[in-house]
Amino acid sequence: MTSGLTRSNVALHKVLSTQPSDERIALILQVLAATPGRLRNLSAGLSDAELTTPLGEGERSFKRDLTHLIYCAERGADPIFQALLLKEPFIPRIHAERDWGALMAYEAFEIPELMAYFDFRRAALLNILRALTGPQWERSIRREGVKRSESVYHWARGLSVHELGHLEDLAGKLGLTL
Repeated sequence: MTSGLTRSNVALHKVLSTQPSDERIALILQVLAATPGRLRNLSAGLSDAELTTPLGEGERSFKRDLTHLIYCAERGADPIFQALLLKEPFIPRIHAERDWGALMAYEAFEIPELMAYFDFRRAALLNILRALTGPQWERSIRREGVKRSESVYHWARGLSVHELGHLEDLAGKLGLTL
């Protein structure tokens, strides 16, 4: 398997089937671990104005993309934590940006604070994920409005694919490569 760091979002999505395996889990962990550094690399050398200016007509700024990724990472980690902690976990429908983001308003913080927060949250999540056993990766949670149960693997997979997609998009808009 090629490195998750050189794989495109489309290729990653195809390789990460819905069934966990040691190889797929390792790839998810690799992608999730690389995200903070990739964000730092993409923002390196950009002025405050460039970081907060939309990257195109109708597009988010780098800062808005960063806050979006934080909201999604938080909302994506919650089901994982609940699946590991509760006997019959259930997660209500809370949209990462419209609901959670409106409440948390991370846009009010400076980019270094947001990066440090993202780094810490990601390190904590990876600390948990790296220690999981096979059965723990398969623990599941029921989400409001969804009939099927979704596993820890499902949520971690979703985070990795989502983040890589945003990183590729940001790199393209900034004229950079990942």
